[in-house]
Amino acid sequence: MERLLIEPFYVMKVLERAKELEREGRKIIHFEVGEPDLPVPEIVKEKALEALKRTELRYTETAGIPPLREKIAEYYERTYGVKVNPEQVIVTPGSSIGLLAVLKVVSERIGSVAYPDPGYPCYKNMLKFLKADSEPVNVEAEEEFKVKPEKLKTKAVVINSPSNPTGVVYTKEELQKISEKAFVISDEIYHGLTYGRGAPSVLEVTDNAVVVSGFSKFFLMTGWRVGWLIVPDWMVKDVVAILQNVAISAPTLSQIAALACFEEECLEELRRNVETFRKRKDLMLSGLKKLGFRIPAHPQGAFYIFADASAFTEDSFSFAFKVLEETGVAITPGRDFGYNKTERFVRFSFCTDERNIEEGLDRLYVFLR
Repeated sequence: MERLLIEPFYVMKVLERAKELEREGRKIIHFEVGEPDLPVPEIVKEKALEALKRTELRYTETAGIPPLREKIAEYYERTYGVKVNPEQVIVTPGSSIGLLAVLKVVSERIGSVAYPDPGYPCYKNMLKFLKADSEPVNVEAEEEFKVKPEKLKTKAVVINSPSNPTGVVYTKEELQKISEKAFVISDEIYHGLTYGRGAPSVLEVTDNAVVVSGFSKFFLMTGWRVGWLIVPDWMVKDVVAILQNVAISAPTLSQIAALACFEEECLEELRRNVETFRKRKDLMLSGLKKLGFRIPAHPQGAFYIFADASAFTEDSFSFAFKVLEETGVAITPGRDFGYNKTERFVRFSFCTDERNIEEGLDRLYVFLR
């Protein structure tokens, strides 16, 4: 068997098989992918159409068009009460390439990088790809799957709040304690998608940290491929130099369209969407509990539920594919998220409407009973 340089993204393997089954004529209920199904606000599309008519779409500055960098800086002051110099904002072609550049700089300039296990799989995979010194930090169900400062032995750490796959949100006090122990790379891509209290930014407790975020989740612009970084002054030149070589710049049309996201009309629509996701969360959470899944940490943000499936299996990887083949319900195996007891867990995404959630739960009921 061919040995891969890094592990595959297993959720994409599930999605690929689900698409094959759809091409065969089967109806698949998608609980696997974390892609919001709601439409991009019309004001964003209109902004893009205007730009197509009046603008030649040339390369932009690698760090992004100045108006967008300024809008992002203003957004952080309005939302979190922190002052950000627009020169510290770097617009990226999706948040992943920005994260990769940051991990390279941090691992070279600061040292070993820790990442949560279970946690978003790209952290460990990117660090392995970079051949960077890194180590997992086991996060436990009994501790809400959060990184505990006392477990950190590295000079830097990646955290994700709200989290993928668990949906947990760090408090400001928790961010403060972690930042006192290590340099923080804070993945805030799910900010705006919280149910109850909001998610504080790491920039509220320290200015010597990195924020990774973008327009794919709360702003719904997945296919537009535009994200952003906020980095300390000392990191700007290194990150921009990497991006100059691997990306040149984020898509010009997407940058121009993203300006509309910060207009109040658009923000109001996006905030209303959060209530839609909350209703879906409540429906799925209740249904999974009735089916016999244990939910050790209720999601406070994002759009995932990390469910303990040990009542049904000790091999969630095989379980996920068996569920897909026999029921047409696609879920993500815990293996995607690390090695710390993940064979017991599966992740459910509620990025689909309530009717599909109900049908998917009904199919699972028949299968499990």
